[in-house]
Amino acid sequence: MDTKELTLSTLHGCKTDDSTMTNPEVQVCAERHEVGYEPRCRPDSCWSWLVCASSLISVVIVAGICYSFGILLPPMMENFEATRQETAWVGAMYTGCGYLLSPLGSYINHRFSYRFTAILGSLSGIIGFFLASLSSELWIMYLTIGFLSGFGHVMIVNTSYLVILQYFVKWRSLAVGIVASGPAIGLLAMTQVTQALLTTFGLQGPLRGFAFLFFVCGLCVTVFVPLNQLKEKSNDRTSLGTSQKESRTLSLFRNRSFLIMLTSFIIVHLSYYVPTIHIVKHCMQELHMSENKASMLYTYMAITSFISRHLFCKLGDYRYFNRFYLYQGGMTVSGLCILCLPAARSFFAIATLFMGFGLMDGAMMGQLPLLVLECVGKKQSQPSVGLHNAFFWREC
Repeated sequence: MDTKELTLSTLHGCKTDDSTMTNPEVQVCAERHEVGYEPRCRPDSCWSWLVCASSLISVVIVAGICYSFGILLPPMMENFEATRQETAWVGAMYTGCGYLLSPLGSYINHRFSYRFTAILGSLSGIIGFFLASLSSELWIMYLTIGFLSGFGHVMIVNTSYLVILQYFVKWRSLAVGIVASGPAIGLLAMTQVTQALLTTFGLQGPLRGFAFLFFVCGLCVTVFVPLNQLKEKSNDRTSLGTSQKESRTLSLFRNRSFLIMLTSFIIVHLSYYVPTIHIVKHCMQELHMSENKASMLYTYMAITSFISRHLFCKLGDYRYFNRFYLYQGGMTVSGLCILCLPAARSFFAIATLFMGFGLMDGAMMGQLPLLVLECVGKKQSQPSVGLHNAFFWREC
């Protein structure tokens, strides 16, 4: 043992005999005293659960804002004296531009870090919504909310999901289920917050409130510190029956499992967000319901979605259930619920269909990171999520 090792072991309690220096935890202890060391943490540690909580808060905020556009649609139409189609482009561009720029976000994640990417998204969302609150023309909303805030939205959501795959091994399904339930909580909480701000302060209230909430996201993501990677055990075969090692080493465009899944996602997203955006206006104009009553549909959907996202993530861990079959069955039921919505003429019928739609939400949105992980593996999860989102901007 040389003098440097003796000093480290004496001052800091790190054992340095031959049997212990091979231990990764002991090596990390010694590395802490090297010049330029950056603090790191281990998977499945207490810090990992802090990251999970921060990711959940961030997803609750940004996903809840996305779902709240259905409430903002009528006052925006009245404020700018625009048609429903013209105004709906604001919400469409908010998600569409973000999806289109998602590969750029994946590159930033790979080139820099999860923390840098999420903070960049937070700043973009703050600037976008604050400038939107000062807008006097609808087309300015396309640039501020649609482009700037939309970019920030996807950067935060993608990073919050991807960082969980890195920080957890043993408890990965549970952690993904917790973060995946964020949109359901956001749908439940943010729609009520949006309605309260809209009633109290008018249209500018929710927009400036969203800017502040993006600032909160920026504070939360500061805990995304670098991670000491540990080797994890994996099954010999994926759920689709292909060799996992072979599937994960293929390029994304040669990975047949990923291409099939990507094609399915594109088809599903052609109509997936349509009900949540237009349901309030439909109930008010076609069924003559009050705005407050129609907005309660988001609450019912949020409760069922929260349950389903935990349920589907957990079911996929059992050998009796195949994640991809769960996804197929859930999306089939969701499609039937959407098809029946125009025929529903009472609040009870619409609420029942919306709850059924929310109950199947976990089949795709809850399992999405885990489905991608099974197809491409951890190393290709960043570019695959970016490519996956890039195909959705037309649907939005």
